[in-house]
Amino acid sequence: MTQLKTMLKWDIILQSRYKIIHLSILSVLIYYVSLVAIPSMNTEEFKTLYLFFDPTLIGIMFVGALVLFEKTENTLQALNVTPMQTRTYFFSKIISLTLLSVISAFLFLFLSHGIHFEYFYMVTGIILTSVFLILLGFILVARCNSINEYLLMMMLAFLLLFLPPLLDITGIYNNIIFYLWPSQASFLLFEGVFGTLSLNETIYALAYLCIWIVGCYYLAKKAFYKHIVLGGG
Repeated sequence: MTQLKTMLKWDIILQSRYKIIHLSILSVLIYYVSLVAIPSMNTEEFKTLYLFFDPTLIGIMFVGALVLFEKTENTLQALNVTPMQTRTYFFSKIISLTLLSVISAFLFLFLSHGIHFEYFYMVTGIILTSVFLILLGFILVARCNSINEYLLMMMLAFLLLFLPPLLDITGIYNNIIFYLWPSQASFLLFEGVFGTLSLNETIYALAYLCIWIVGCYYLAKKAFYKHIVLGGG
């Protein structure tokens, strides 16, 4: 627990140093100003998309940037020479970045929607989606040596995992097969923030994201240990 507290403090310092916290708050303000300036964007559909893309940006992008910064500065060598476990490093990144996602989402909703929304779906949706995307970021960044390489990997992952459910939520094309995508579960939870989900949809979304989180945690820990801690190819 002491190691985790120390790592959390360090991660918050890093996020402040690299302006990640500032960028997160700025993105909320920019989107809010956009809603005010363009009333046609002030819809529940656009707000649902924002709630998804905000933890996407914070989770999958910033965790990769942080890992690469620490890798460049040889900070990650501490995992080889100290008793700190890889899971402590993981949990610290997950907790700090997920907390930032939750704060950003609350700020956005309070500004754009007021206080009347479904808090359960908002909190569970942000937390589960953020954790899933952070772990996915760990998997992707493990084999990357530069931010450009990571951004390319992230874009490919985005197209494969998130584009099909985007077609569904926007009504462009609907297909039950999209429910195989974990991002479909995320979109359902965020739709529940502004409306009502059935019990079956809620159970599916929560359970399916949890299954993906467990699988991604195993893959992320394995890839991170092999390619970063041990420096394998």
